[in-house]
Amino acid sequence: VRRAKEAVAIPVTASLNAVHAETWVEWALKLAETGVDALELNFFALPRDFDRSSADIEGEQVAALESVKRKVRIPVSVKLSPYYTSPLQFIKRLDSIGVDGFVLFNRFFQPRIDIENESNDLSFNLSSENDHRIALRFAGILHGKIKASICASNGIHTAENAIELLLAGADVVQVVSAVFKNGIGYI
Repeated sequence: VRRAKEAVAIPVTASLNAVHAETWVEWALKLAETGVDALELNFFALPRDFDRSSADIEGEQVAALESVKRKVRIPVSVKLSPYYTSPLQFIKRLDSIGVDGFVLFNRFFQPRIDIENESNDLSFNLSSENDHRIALRFAGILHGKIKASICASNGIHTAENAIELLLAGADVVQVVSAVFKNGIGYI
């Protein structure tokens, strides 16, 4: 991360994925020390425990955001999944804490099984062009209703996709799969 920051003249945001409550702050501080301009907390709760409620999961994420915001002095955004029980209520709750931005939405790893070899297929799980539509809907709903910035992510493959999202209310877009597929010159 430090080398990336030193190599470019544009702002760099470090994305943090943590599993345990105590590691959110530990790694947020380590990443902030690299000189990055902002942090993205990637809230990704993989369902695997039948006894954990949505309130428990959201409570842990709120606590992680509050702890990180108290410790670092750079902007902090959260990257969310669209699969919350009440995404608008949760976004409003995080916005009231003072999150600086929302990245809508992360892309869950979607496993495959290679039936010929009876093994896991761990290939990249790139987005498709129409995957941006859920971010389009939420950017439109949230525009003007929250203080935080809105970043649309997932399925932005063309200039037209980016323009749609900006017109709906996104402040910025993330373009990843299109660059993987076509190279950096595609931008």
